Amino acid sequence: MQLFKTKRLLPVTATFMVGLMIGTGVVLANHPWLCSGSTAYHYSPRSIGYANPVAETGGVVRSVSSYTSAYSGSISLWDTTIVALFNSSSPKLRLFYGAYGQNGWLGLASLTSVSSGCHVNSANAKLNDTYLRDTSRYSQTAVNHVSCQEVGHTFGLNHNRTQTNTCMNDQVLTAGNQINQHDRDQLNSIYAHVPQ
Repeated sequence: MQLFKTKRLLPVTATFMVGLMIGTGVVLANHPWLCSGSTAYHYSPRSIGYANPVAETGGVVRSVSSYTSAYSGSISLWDTTIVALFNSSSPKLRLFYGAYGQNGWLGLASLTSVSSGCHVNSANAKLNDTYLRDTSRYSQTAVNHVSCQEVGHTFGLNHNRTQTNTCMNDQVLTAGNQINQHDRDQLNSIYAHVPQ
């Protein structure tokens, strides 16, 4: 089954405008990326093979090391949670960067195959150089933040707007490769029934 379920992180100006319209009083009690009813998308088992990041399109302007280090930091961070990540020749998670055009997203998480029970069979995380090449606007911390968030989406997490000290907050890009206890608790809840 092909599923093109996606999560997007908008450019900062659009995100900031959304934040102003919604206001600061919005608090989400939890943030799973729901598949069916109260069941979040998730991998099964918790051990997830990933592929090294590769350029998917030509015309990348920002340095390759900027993207590869962002993904490396994301993998290192998420590997300290309830999920276990390992480099694999047959990955479930593929990491890409490229110049995808002015399409409204800095990063994109796609679940490319999902089976019954909301099990993720394969997913992609992408970083859009069309926007992120602007180093005066997007620091390495911002690139790290976007990478961390897109990888986090593939584990079943939605945006977390309760605090700014997590990359799962889609309204600020200041956390870099950092998550908070709420994110960890949400992952524990999502994966409580999933074997290791």
